[in-house]
Amino acid sequence: MELELETPTTGSTVERISIATQAGPLATFVITPRRMVSSRPLVVLHGISRNARSLVRHFRAEAEHGGRLIVLPHFTASHWPHFQRPGHPARADQALVELLNRLAIRFPDCGGRVDLVGHSGGAQLAHRTAMLYPQRIARLSLVAAGWYCLPDMSMPYPYGLGESNARGAALWIRRKQTGLAAYLGLKIRVYVGSRDTERDPALRVSSALDDLQGRNRHDRARTYVDAVRAAALGHGRVADIALIELPGCGHDFELAITEAGLARMVAETSDMTPALAAAG
Repeated sequence: MELELETPTTGSTVERISIATQAGPLATFVITPRRMVSSRPLVVLHGISRNARSLVRHFRAEAEHGGRLIVLPHFTASHWPHFQRPGHPARADQALVELLNRLAIRFPDCGGRVDLVGHSGGAQLAHRTAMLYPQRIARLSLVAAGWYCLPDMSMPYPYGLGESNARGAALWIRRKQTGLAAYLGLKIRVYVGSRDTERDPALRVSSALDDLQGRNRHDRARTYVDAVRAAALGHGRVADIALIELPGCGHDFELAITEAGLARMVAETSDMTPALAAAG
């Protein structure tokens, strides 16, 4: 494990730590507050802009405010071209868990449950990782994922957990179904900008996906929340999930942080989300 100090030691400390995984190196920025209050680390996953370094600036204040460790992995394009879709050979989900286990040598709380946040492609990785490893997640915050794997057996994988002819689908379906009950018991918050309705080049588009989940990220977020609620009821429970709309925001994560206070929302250790929560 390689370590490099990225900033001076005044205030919170930011370190860049790199580990070797089977698919290639994975680096992360770790923000350590001067005084640790919360024992639950916050893990923040970037989108396809891979802006982990710039996100450090936004989340450093939250590390100090909440007194918690914040981990920001950086999935490089060269080693993790499709990090948002865990699959052979680049298993980003396994690499993320391995990273947390290695960090636990220095920061023991990383070996337990963490709060996991992801934006866009990072939200895709976040919810798919949580479906595979629900025992490692305390709270899941998804910000404007492009599309979702819904906990719906009537929809073919990867759009849902139904039978599919996709390569390797049977294994993935079986693994996600195994942890489904635990996944549906997680605290989940879904954030999306009120203006995140563009069908930009980064958005996955197909007639099947549009029909099943909606034509844009805003509609797909609502579809996901409804699907989780329905699946939880099918398991005899009420899902702890909420859809939270960010007024006036589009798809830019950093603008949502500066204009809507999104970093503070996802970093709060209590779940006191302001009156932006939609009833669904």
